[in-house]
This record gives sequence, structure tokens and C-alpha cells, in this order.
Amino acid sequence: MGSFAMLLYTKELVAPRAQFRRGLLRFKRHPVREKYGRMVCHLFAHSTIHGMQHVSAERRPRVRFFWLMVVLLATISFLVMFSVLDHHHNEQQLVSIVETTQLPVYKIEFPAVAICPWNHVNWLRASRAAERFLPHNTDAYAREAFHQLLIGMEQMTFGKFESLAEVSKRNLSSLAHLSIRKLASYLAYRCDELFEPGSCIFDETSYDCCDLFVPEYTENGQCLVFNSLISENSRKKKLFNEFYPLKLSTAGEGSGLQFVLRMNDSFLRAGTEVPFAMNLMIKEPNEWSPHKRYHLYSNTENLVSIDPMMVQTSTNTNKMHPKKRRCYFDNERNPNFPLTDMPYSRSNCIAACLQSSVLYHCRCTMPLFLPSIGYTRECSVLDFPCLYSHRDVFGYVKVDDQELYINDSRRGQFCMCPHSCNTKSYYTYLNVRQFIQPNTTERRQRRISADIYYGRRVLTKIVTRLQYTFHDWVASFGGILGLYVGASALSFAELAHVLGQLLWSLFEDLCASFKTNKLRVNNI
Repeated sequence: MGSFAMLLYTKELVAPRAQFRRGLLRFKRHPVREKYGRMVCHLFAHSTIHGMQHVSAERRPRVRFFWLMVVLLATISFLVMFSVLDHHHNEQQLVSIVETTQLPVYKIEFPAVAICPWNHVNWLRASRAAERFLPHNTDAYAREAFHQLLIGMEQMTFGKFESLAEVSKRNLSSLAHLSIRKLASYLAYRCDELFEPGSCIFDETSYDCCDLFVPEYTENGQCLVFNSLISENSRKKKLFNEFYPLKLSTAGEGSGLQFVLRMNDSFLRAGTEVPFAMNLMIKEPNEWSPHKRYHLYSNTENLVSIDPMMVQTSTNTNKMHPKKRRCYFDNERNPNFPLTDMPYSRSNCIAACLQSSVLYHCRCTMPLFLPSIGYTRECSVLDFPCLYSHRDVFGYVKVDDQELYINDSRRGQFCMCPHSCNTKSYYTYLNVRQFIQPNTTERRQRRISADIYYGRRVLTKIVTRLQYTFHDWVASFGGILGLYVGASALSFAELAHVLGQLLWSLFEDLCASFKTNKLRVNNI
């Protein structure tokens, strides 16, 4: 009886066994996992990343799994949009925008104006040129060859060497010592020979024409140029005048540059077929020769209206390669532009390319028409056959990748010359009317009148810049980050804090485990 009572008492005191469901039984807990799980939940309990509070604090497994999937999908969407954003940024696409249409014209230099006569030889100095450039014992054949040389030089411009056809057939060995540039400079028209006295006006102020125009070499030979920085005489003006190159503050007829050209028939060769006419070039002060020219004919009044436009490239494109940017800054050196005394521009690069072409084909250079290359031989009359035979190369320039779009069988000279990153374009409009001369008793001479002015007082400025800069990348990154995961810069600090806490706790556990194992080893 006593043993039966003890059995009943023991059965009541023993707790009933837990009724586990079918499946694996947990025989032991994982304190390390639980420790770090609690730490993560605690650290993310007040996170600024949307959804992490529900993932860490929610006790129901299904709801926690739902919010975990939401956070994962939002993170994946963020990463996809970030890859698209990073791709656009790495493409480095350029975009051109109109910065302003109201930039005053007085903020830019007035363009350089070049006057180049069609006839480059003043025959009043032809006889003296023979005495100056030929030896005293020169025979009649050499003097006749010299005379034919002067005739060929009347219309000679770079690339158009057809006038040298007859001269190149002669025996010119007796003239091999002649410097073509010095001879052309001596025969060229002087300022006082072309301009009518007192006719030059700039900015409604009268000037001596020879104070405004200086001799300068161009692709048309020696010309008279205003407001330029190419020649040494022009650069000297900048040393004594801080406002040079000159600027203009207003617009309209009579406000810019005005002058009158005259022609004395005694300057011309008897029987010449070259008319009294001029080539007019409008260019930048640092530009050697523009490719667009205007013709001024005898007894005409020419009104030249200029509408400038400034194009600049932002400095945020400095890290781009010039081939991708398709332009060069002034401080960058194009390998096809070896000159150092002129800033880079497309026209200057083409001029240097043509000079290099002359050096390659004829082993000489022509400083009369193109920028000089130091320590090279100047072409003499003995090189005229070579210049004439390669006139199709020198007279036609092929640029960039035009052969991919144009089926052109002409030889020409290929010049890899991208544009300058900062340029000024001049849109010019020429209006010609008959020149009305005053009724005077003196014999009327052939004249050309010109009035060059701004058409408007303001100009358009276009700026080319990167479409996606680093600041744009940061702004877009913050936008998609906030849109998809609701995070900010503070969220990255929170993530760094969570990772730091976890790593520090893991480091402490490893150190404690290492000390425990060390003590066990020492006790053994």
C-alpha cells in the first residue's frame, strides 16, 4: 500500500513530457547565432532604411518574410537603376546649350580684317627689284626669266600654282639664290599705296590707315591686316596697348571699321589681265587664314555685317580625351600641330598641316603663305616644278572622316584637325552697291569702299559641357536611393555602424575563445 501511494505521488510530481510534432528535434540551442541575431534586430530597430524596422522587429514569420522580400526587391531595383545611371555617366556624353543670347559685343575682340590684292606685284618697283635681287653681271636670259617670275607671282597664292607653269619650264638655276618671301614682300603693295589718306575710321574715330593695318603673311601671300596678333608688328601693339586687340561697343552702319582703297594704274603691268580687286578675310585675331573669303570689286561700296557667335567648352570636360571631345583646348597640343608660337585652332592646324605637306613632298617650306617651321629650307625657284606637280595636293584639304561619306577621287592633303574648344564664329553678310564718287576736277580713280560693322549689339553664347557630371551623378544616385529604399547618406553611416558593431563583437568573441583555449592548454 505504501509503495502504491509513493508511485502515485511521484507521478504527480513529474512534469509531463512535451508533445513534439513529427520532424527533427532540437536538442541544443545556438547562443552565438541568437546573440548576433538580437544585436542585428536591435541595431536595425530604428533604421532609416524603409522596411528594416519590420524585418527586425516583427515576430510573425510570415509578415517578417513579406517585408524581407519587399526590401530585397527594392534593393535589386535600386541596383538596376544605379547600373543604368553609372553607364550614362561613364559614356561622357556632351550636350550644347545656349547660355545666353544677350552677351554684349564689347566683351569680345573685334575680328581681324585682312585686305589682300588680287595682283601682288607693284610694277613700279619691278626694275628696282631686278637691281636689288639680281647680280650686276646677270645675262639677258636670266633677266627675262626674272621678268617671267614676276608675272607668275602676280596671282600666285598657296595651292594655286597654275601661274608657275611657264616659269617652271625655264632654266632657273641663275635665280636659285633668290628668296621668294623677301622678293614678294618687296613687291607687295604698301599701306600708303592702297588706302586713300584719311579714309580709315574705327569706332567713329579717324586713324592713319598705316597705324591700323600692318603687313602680314597669309595663304594669299602678304596682306594688310587690322587687329591681328599673328605678325611680330601686331604683337608689339599689344605690349603698348592693353586694350589691343580692339573692341567695339555698338553696332550698325558707320560704327565699325571703314576705309577706302584706290588703285593707281601706274602700279599695274601693261596688258595685265588681273583686275583691280581685293580679297577680304574676316578672322579671329589669332587665326592664320580663314577658309572663307569675300571679293571686293572695283568701284563698289561694300557693307559687311557681322553677327558673331561664341562657342565655349566647359572645363568639366578636361579629363576627356580630345578624340572623344572632338576639340582641343589652348593648353593642349595636337600631335599634328607642332607649332608653338600660335594657339591651337582648326585653321592654324590646317595651315601647319599644309606646310608639313610641302616639306614632305618638296623638301622645303613656304613661309610666304604658311606658318614657318624652324630650321627648314625655304622653297626656291628650283622647287617650282615640284610645287606645280603637287598643286592638286596643296590646293585641296581633306579633313576628319569625310571619305566615309564622300566618294572623292581627288588626291588632296588629309589633315586631322579637330575644332578648337573655344571659338568665335563670324556669320557675315555682304551687301554691295555702286560706289558714288564725288564730282571733282581730278581724274577719277578706281576705288573700293568698305564698312565692316556688327549687325547687333549682342551675340549668342553656346556652352558645351558634360551631360552627366559628378554632381549630377550624386543627385541622381540620391534620388533613386530615396525612391527605392528610402535611404540617405545617414543610412550608409548606420550600415557602417552595424557592420562595425558586428565585427567588434566577433573580434571580442574570438579573443575570448583564444584565451580560453590557451588556459586549457596550460592546465593540461
